[in-house]
Amino acid sequence: MRNDVAVDTAVPFRQMAALFALGSCALLNVYATQPILPDIARRFGVSIGTSTWTISTSTLGVAVAAPLAGAISDRFGRKRVMVTALVGLILSTASCALAWNFAALLSQRFAQGLLVPFIFTAALAYIAEEWSGRTATTMNGVYVAGTAFGGFCGRFLAGTAASFTGWLSTFVVFAVLLVPVLALTVCCLPTERQFKASASLGNSLRNVAKGVRDWRLLATCFVGASLLFQQVTSFTYLSLRLAAPPFGLSSIEVGALFVVFLLPVTVTPFFGRLIGTIGRTQAFLLSQIAGIAGIALTLSAYLPAIIVGLALSCMAVFAGQSGATGYTARHARNGRSAATGLYLTCYYLGGSIGAVAPAPLYARHGWLGCAVLICLVALASTALACVAWKENGTNA
Repeated sequence: MRNDVAVDTAVPFRQMAALFALGSCALLNVYATQPILPDIARRFGVSIGTSTWTISTSTLGVAVAAPLAGAISDRFGRKRVMVTALVGLILSTASCALAWNFAALLSQRFAQGLLVPFIFTAALAYIAEEWSGRTATTMNGVYVAGTAFGGFCGRFLAGTAASFTGWLSTFVVFAVLLVPVLALTVCCLPTERQFKASASLGNSLRNVAKGVRDWRLLATCFVGASLLFQQVTSFTYLSLRLAAPPFGLSSIEVGALFVVFLLPVTVTPFFGRLIGTIGRTQAFLLSQIAGIAGIALTLSAYLPAIIVGLALSCMAVFAGQSGATGYTARHARNGRSAATGLYLTCYYLGGSIGAVAPAPLYARHGWLGCAVLICLVALASTALACVAWKENGTNA
């Protein structure tokens, strides 16, 4: 029987590598079209604003499937669900390269999004069940760091492929990259030992309904939505700003800016340790202060300052994500995967809104309007986290 006392145990490197790779595949595909929106708009004869739907359809797919993904994971097991979803994601990613019109591309992007939560929810529940205490917090940080790495690879490789071989080749490259992730998952992650299957799929779905009635979990879901809203808004519309005069960056140059995603790869695991030292709420507050400062820097007319600001904002989002996902898994002791699925739905709905809703604001007020909106959302989510993550007078 598992002991939930806060302990710190050594984890084999191969397991850490597998979880890192699983995290990377979550964001490898979802936001891959951000640096190539102008290319997509030209190819299919649509506006830049319309091309952002290639982001929103994938995030909407995640949001739609997340509750069901959590319920299925709670019923049938973590590793089995992750492996099956990875196979489907490889096939759907490769299919994007065969899109014959804009509607076909959107449908394939939606299919990609449908499969992502089966990996995300099962992985987070796997971590919460197989490890405890600070080890679980550290492994959660490793997984979230993987999502940061995937976010970088997706955007950077998309911009590079578009510049050299055309944007459609992006999806072929990503499908190939997912194959070693599948191999690591199959060979390096042991079958779950602490997993207890729910009595039925219906019972798993009822766990989702319980989460809807848990105000602390709902508040955390809003925090997650605000985090992805901030990230998608900043990278989507700042990319458009930098592609336009006076900067006039090319697709590959815009894609190269996403190297800032490598910073959370190294920082996020340490943020997990910071949570264990000063508490989740205080650590989250510090991360959001850094994020707001970063957004303020992006208002500069100098590219180096903008890059520094983007890096700060990016690190703040992933640090906050580590805190929010860790709280979700810890708070929902029963039906963890279902609760994570509910969180993921809200998280990606925030990303979907962040991709398209600020478009009129950007058209009227430019990047300044988007920056103000991001800061307001960050302040609101920070206030909510400070209230919701206090349980019995202590930080959860």
